[in-house]
Amino acid sequence: MHKTLMLAAFLAAGPGWAESDIFNLTAAERAAFRAEIRALLLAEPQIVDRALNPQNPAAQEIRQEIEDDQQLLRALETEILVDRQIALFIGTDCAECTRAVNEMRAISKDYGATFTLHDVANPTSAALAERLGMADLPFYVLPGMILRGHIPPVVLRRYLG
Repeated sequence: MHKTLMLAAFLAAGPGWAESDIFNLTAAERAAFRAEIRALLLAEPQIVDRALNPQNPAAQEIRQEIEDDQQLLRALETEILVDRQIALFIGTDCAECTRAVNEMRAISKDYGATFTLHDVANPTSAALAERLGMADLPFYVLPGMILRGHIPPVVLRRYLG
């Protein structure tokens, strides 16, 4: 990275530098070279930014996916939560679903938390789960997030508190 930056500055300094050995400069040449590099970096600070923060296509793709998911959640929030704090999606072939429903009912009773129950046997709930890209049950939806799988009550209370 540093060699690339030095080479870019060296080439940008002009044709006079092409005749010099960059690694064996006199004191005057080093001072002139530093001045050229400084002037270049002050004029174009994005060179340093690109060198220190290279683009990461995978990270950009993940950020875009997260943004898309959050936008979808905001768009579906009214349908999913129905003015409640949390939504629980369950189904018939789900070993943990009955347990999740019972725990949500206990949390609602003990803490006054309100929840919406979506059974994917209902076509409307199934369509919502499909739009969210969720096939594994149970899963929970809160404003701005989805929690996959069975979540213990002690953890759910932290999200609802």
